[in-house]
Amino acid sequence: MTYNDFYYTNLAVAGNGDYALMFDYNLLGRGYAYADIRNVCASLSEEAGQAFCEEYGEYDPAEKVVDDVASVLLTLHSACRKNSFPSWARGSLEEIKSRDYLYKVERLLSLEQPACLIQS
Repeated sequence: MTYNDFYYTNLAVAGNGDYALMFDYNLLGRGYAYADIRNVCASLSEEAGQAFCEEYGEYDPAEKVVDDVASVLLTLHSACRKNSFPSWARGSLEEIKSRDYLYKVERLLSLEQPACLIQS
């Protein structure tokens, strides 16, 4: 299960800073760990992001390779459903036109696929 909706207003932190609780679970669902990690870390300072990652634990590095491509496409898909193109999606629009994004797609395509996905 992944949270899929990190925003600091959905976070309550104990007065001593030892504990935190997320609420607003309307987007809780199936997903991959790295998508949640990226989502959370984008909203935190570098120090807080490192602390979050240490507590979160391990994830499959291939998830980052997938997320580097999929997150841009999902952002643009969401943006295109709006009546006017939102400013929060402009970075993704520029990224998809970049050579760096092409490199990310090539890295994704070069991942070794599990045997169950290979057609004979």
